[in-house]
Amino acid sequence: MLIGSAFDPEERVFDESIIARTLVEAASNTEKFNLCIDRLAGRFALVVDSAAGTEIYHDAMGSRSVFYSVAGPAVVASHAEIVARLSGLSMADYFIPFITSRNYVQRDVKYLPGLLTPYDDVLQLTPNTKLRFGAQTIERYWPREDKGAAVSRGESAAFLAAHLDGMASYLKEKGSRPAVGLTAGTDSRGVFAAVKDLDPFLFTYVRSEKGDIRASKDARVAQEIADLYSLRVHVWGIPNRLSLKQVDNAFSYAFRRATGYYRGPGSPWLEILHDTDLNTDNATFVRGFGGEIMRGFYQANSKRITRVNKYQFSDMYDVNAGSPVTRNAFEDMIVRTELNENTLAGYDPNDLFYWEHRMGTWGSVSMAEADMAAPSMVAYNSRNLYSMFMALDESERMGRFGFEVATNILAPKLDGKIFK
Repeated sequence: MLIGSAFDPEERVFDESIIARTLVEAASNTEKFNLCIDRLAGRFALVVDSAAGTEIYHDAMGSRSVFYSVAGPAVVASHAEIVARLSGLSMADYFIPFITSRNYVQRDVKYLPGLLTPYDDVLQLTPNTKLRFGAQTIERYWPREDKGAAVSRGESAAFLAAHLDGMASYLKEKGSRPAVGLTAGTDSRGVFAAVKDLDPFLFTYVRSEKGDIRASKDARVAQEIADLYSLRVHVWGIPNRLSLKQVDNAFSYAFRRATGYYRGPGSPWLEILHDTDLNTDNATFVRGFGGEIMRGFYQANSKRITRVNKYQFSDMYDVNAGSPVTRNAFEDMIVRTELNENTLAGYDPNDLFYWEHRMGTWGSVSMAEADMAAPSMVAYNSRNLYSMFMALDESERMGRFGFEVATNILAPKLDGKIFK
């Protein structure tokens, strides 16, 4: 059973029924099956039922969130609260003290350590692992072999351009209008380049104390880019802090429940997107997530991980890093997900930790937030795409050169333009 959106940008297959049939045909051959899901992009959960039992997979980034119980009845669901309710599990004792601690409150990007959720014995499935339903145990299925040979800028850029073009072809095939948060950033520019011919709904937002400012570098550059293709950008001013009135409305109430309460009281820009005249029956919010996995976000961090252990993971996470809650959460994650020195297969632990922990937890919950405004999907999302960029020289990865080349292939009017 394939739940969500899935397409194969390499084989250019854009019909989920064909994808599902291909997976069924490959299911008896583990290697063939794994090669197939390595190619897939989109945002999906995959339930495979066979004589060996039932297994749950999800897309490369884990953007279709999967939560499961490890006590009480075996339950798997899209949201942590659903699992807790159906399993009869309660809120964890650590949760309120943790999210009200100074370390946590001061963080802009909020997410919990390891596989934790606000509920006792409810955990989150992270990328490159699958859930054996019933037993409620986790098994790692990637990486399966040592990191491959180095690739060139040209190879990676061509692969990325084909991936983004495949995403645009999928949306066109589905008759879906893309919504894109366009900024001055590299990742959103690549998304724009791919979908510019699909009448995209473009927006950007500007934060200020009162929410009344609409001028910023992001807004200006977004309009400059859109002008080259005669497209409009909606610019929204939003407040830095929400008032009590704003956090006591139906949207904020639903937001808190959908995200497990630990992401805050609401998100003003999502509420504005929700209230626009965008037709959500045929719209897809395409988010520029995944790019930082490809570029190596943690590589430049002063706390760069050199060995897989709970201490270095806690330090990189950097919230209550010395507390038993944080360290025990990462120790549990390392054991459950089989992430250790032997399973790295030559990959940088900083890459796998960022991919599986930050994007696999915070990123997927951010996608659940966005679903409240419109169905959403990750732009940069396949295991083959990520591993391709991990085979680049580090300076090439961090320099974003492949992204620039791919963007210019897809949107030639951007080539040579400098946006400041």
